[in-house]
Amino acid sequence: MNLTAIAIAPHAEGFIKVACEDDPLFGEARTKNEFLITARHHEGSGESAKLAAHPIRSELAKQAGEGGEPKVTEIPIRLFFNKAANSLSIRYQAYEVEGNRPVCSGDGKDARRLTLAADQTPTFQALPCPGPELCDLVASGKAACRRQVRMPVQIEGQSNPLSVFEVRTSSLNTYRALRAQLQLIEHQFGGLRHVPLKLTLWQASNELSNFQPFSLMQLQLDAKSATEAMASAKKKREEIQTAGLNDDIDAMLTVGETEDAFIAAAADFPGVSEFYSADAGRRAGAEPITTPARAARALGRAPLGAVASSAIAEAVNMGAASAVAQT
Repeated sequence: MNLTAIAIAPHAEGFIKVACEDDPLFGEARTKNEFLITARHHEGSGESAKLAAHPIRSELAKQAGEGGEPKVTEIPIRLFFNKAANSLSIRYQAYEVEGNRPVCSGDGKDARRLTLAADQTPTFQALPCPGPELCDLVASGKAACRRQVRMPVQIEGQSNPLSVFEVRTSSLNTYRALRAQLQLIEHQFGGLRHVPLKLTLWQASNELSNFQPFSLMQLQLDAKSATEAMASAKKKREEIQTAGLNDDIDAMLTVGETEDAFIAAAADFPGVSEFYSADAGRRAGAEPITTPARAARALGRAPLGAVASSAIAEAVNMGAASAVAQT
C-alpha cells in the first residue's frame, strides 16, 4: 500500500442507523420506528458483542420528552459537505462468509475483486459488476454482498466539531429519498452547509415484507419554513466568513488507492455486520442476498438484482456527472 495515497475522510465517531428487533413470532429481524446511534467500540464479548450506544443518544431521547423507554425518532443534523455529490455514497461491498475479509467492491457496473495470482500473491482483478443477485462469487456461497449507503453528518450539539456521525443503511429506498432531497437542498439553498435539517423516519411496505411496514430515512428542514431555514444558513455562513474561517470542507476530500479502500472496508465491518446477516433483507423489506435470487426463486419471480444494479450504476453516473459539472 502506498502510504502517501491514503484516502482522507472525516473522522466518524459513531454511526446512525434504523434500529431493528427480532420478531418473536416468526424469528425475523424487522425495523423499529426509531434511530440507533452507536459509538465505534463494542460492549459485551464474543457473539453477544454489539456496538455500544453513543452518549448523545440519551441526550436526544431526553429532548424528545417521551414517557417510558425513551426513543429517538428524529435527529437534528447539519450536512458535513457542501455538495450533494460528496455527501452521499453507495457501493456494493462483498465480504467472505468465513473470516469477513473484504473481497470485492463494485458500483453495479464495474468491480474490483481480490484474488490470488499464479504465485499465490493477492492481486486485484477488474470485472463487470452485475450486482449480487447475478454474481458468481455470491452464487458460490463464499461471499455475502450488500449495498452500503453512507452519509456523513454532524449532530446538533455534538461535543466534537471536528468529527462526524455516519448515517449507514443498505436500503435503496432510503438512498433514493436522500439523494433527491440533497440535490433539492443544494439547488435551493446554494449548498448544503449550515442548512438546519433533521433526519426523520418514514414507513413503507411491499410484497417482499409481506406488506408489513418497515422504516426508512429521509431529511426534513428543521425550521418552520424554507425562508427561515435560508435565513439561519445565511447568518451562519456570514459569521464564518467574518471570522476568517475557510468553509470549503469539500476540498479536503481526497481519493486514495483502491487497495486502501479494501483495507478500510476490513476495519469497517463491525459497523455494517448486521446488514450481512441471513435475514438482513427483511429489515428493509428487501431480499437477503447471501445467495442468488433465493427469495425470488421461492416466490417464482424473476431476480431483482439486474434492476437494482442498473439503478445503482445510474445513480453513481449521475453523481459523477454532477461532481464534474460543479468543479
